[in-house]
Amino acid sequence: MSGALPAAGSHFADDWLTLREAVDHRSRAHGLTFFAAEHLRRTAAGRHARVVDLGAGRGSNLRYLAPRLHRPVAWRLLDQDAELLAAAERAMPPDAGESCQLSAEIVDLAAPLAPVLRDADLVTASALIDLVSRGWIDTLAETCAHAGAAVLITLSVDGRIQFSDADVDDAVVRRALARDQARDKGFGLALGAAAPAVLINALARCGYAVATQPSDWQLGRDDAALARALIAGWHSAATSQQPDQAERMAAWAARRVEAVERGRARLCIGHVDVLGLPNPRRR
Repeated sequence: MSGALPAAGSHFADDWLTLREAVDHRSRAHGLTFFAAEHLRRTAAGRHARVVDLGAGRGSNLRYLAPRLHRPVAWRLLDQDAELLAAAERAMPPDAGESCQLSAEIVDLAAPLAPVLRDADLVTASALIDLVSRGWIDTLAETCAHAGAAVLITLSVDGRIQFSDADVDDAVVRRALARDQARDKGFGLALGAAAPAVLINALARCGYAVATQPSDWQLGRDDAALARALIAGWHSAATSQQPDQAERMAAWAARRVEAVERGRARLCIGHVDVLGLPNPRRR
């Protein structure tokens, strides 16, 4: 999610997901990926590791992880959007071969997940959990623990939005955006920036060894296209919360886009990656 929301619900456009992919990949906590790969090496020796990607979209998470897990993987890509899943299948590297088995399934992620997570070695998601409720995360942690699966949840917003310069209306927009992030996006009242802490606590209660690392987006002039889309999303979300401030929000967005495009300001959007490794006695 990382700040920019569609007009309604929790479905994201293919062009937005394409635009953010390179920044997502460079921002991720590569050390946690290494530890996840080591876990699979120990627990799935001699066979394809079974990896379930929740809210897989057009397959960005798979494209990041596949060359870094260094092993054969049977992937299950789960999403509510058939068009995005079709795009994920089309974007698979042509040389993936037998080492990367892939199934893409249309699944209501608000429904019970136990049937699709039952045999997983690793459950992963990217830019998802800020959209969901506390109950959804608690259930996810309990279901993964019952399955004995490791959990790698990446690029979850933590509420930090920092420009390298100051604007008088930054705080106004941030407050309105926080209210928008807490609306129901199909999974109950969304946690928004509180989601990483809720996930960490839920995994710890279920016996996981939990590690976290920042995965902040750092956007500059070379990322102007993504910054424009992000600021436009914030403008829309903030205006929906304070329609009486529409002109003020529009002026803020114009100033912020100009500052990034002209190289006068950089933008940091705080994200967190979380890895949970299960207690081996539960497996």
